[in-house]
Amino acid sequence: MEERSTGELIGIKNSSTAHWQQEAIDQATAELAKRKVTRAEESYYLEEWQKELKAAEEEQRRELEKNVGVDYTLFEKVLIFVFAPIIVIYFVKNYLNFRELRKGNYQLKIKQRYRLLIGGSVVWVIILFIAMFYSGWRPW
Repeated sequence: MEERSTGELIGIKNSSTAHWQQEAIDQATAELAKRKVTRAEESYYLEEWQKELKAAEEEQRRELEKNVGVDYTLFEKVLIFVFAPIIVIYFVKNYLNFRELRKGNYQLKIKQRYRLLIGGSVVWVIILFIAMFYSGWRPW
């Protein structure tokens, strides 16, 4: 523990056993006492980390709010529409990648993706039925 910085040691000391083993927490506490780090210094580090955490959370919140109205490009829409059956078959095990869109708060993209996948699949089914009809092949 001697090679760790004071900030790292304070972080270890104030973390839980979910992140560090109790022995490491105890060693960090002992090393801080050996370095004669005051409670005021610990508080300073913890307050700075809280500020950084709040700033990061605020930035993430702004990013999620910005994602609400993000739209697919025309090229992306055409690709999704044309390859809809392949996308549905290939990605059905991954919930059609909607999980990632929800996580990123892409509400408009989710609606568009549903519409494009359903529309593209319906068009492909119609094309296949027309092709079967004109080829003379009748399965029924």
